[in-house]
Amino acid sequence: MKAKNLTLYLLAALALSPVAAYCAASALGQSIALNKLVTPNGDGKNDTFIFRCHNPRDSDVEGRVYDLSGREVASMRLKQRSSGTGASVTVDNNSGIFYDLEWNPNSGGRNPGGVYVYQVRLETKIFKGTLVVIR
Repeated sequence: MKAKNLTLYLLAALALSPVAAYCAASALGQSIALNKLVTPNGDGKNDTFIFRCHNPRDSDVEGRVYDLSGREVASMRLKQRSSGTGASVTVDNNSGIFYDLEWNPNSGGRNPGGVYVYQVRLETKIFKGTLVVIR
């Protein structure tokens, strides 16, 4: 990706959806995107987009990722534990249950760098925002 295009993508993403203070929000039991800049280069840092859902009733959760033309590029999956034994679900005695939904831009075909829109549905609530894939 050219530096000029990268700058435009970053400015667009920041203008559309400023990065939230996710540590404080998670502590208060809110659903939030943990990272909005994704660099899927295999270094183990920000290789995937993760949305943490506060789900105290253990309800069904679904997430989707779209390109800017509105085409669905992926369904988000429950993030797997590093041991590979089941989904990443965190139970906090004060706030309830959290699910981590994950999207890897390299799965199902390599998605190009750019701005994407995510939408997560949890019961009657819909969470949406933008993320940037940097290649």
